[in-house]
Amino acid sequence: MSDELSKEILNELKKINEKLDNLYEPKGLSIPLKIIALFIGFMVIGPMVLLLLSRLFH
Repeated sequence: MSDELSKEILNELKKINEKLDNLYEPKGLSIPLKIIALFIGFMVIGPMVLLLLSRLFH
């Protein structure tokens, strides 16, 4: 009975460990946030680069 109890506890600890691993897994940005970041990049960084290039070659 002790051996069976030890195996059951071990299995429960493994399940808890897997849940914790999944909880702390790095997650990427969602699709809408990627689209917003891309849009902001084109709206903010794009004109800055064009302004810099126009000043350089003017």
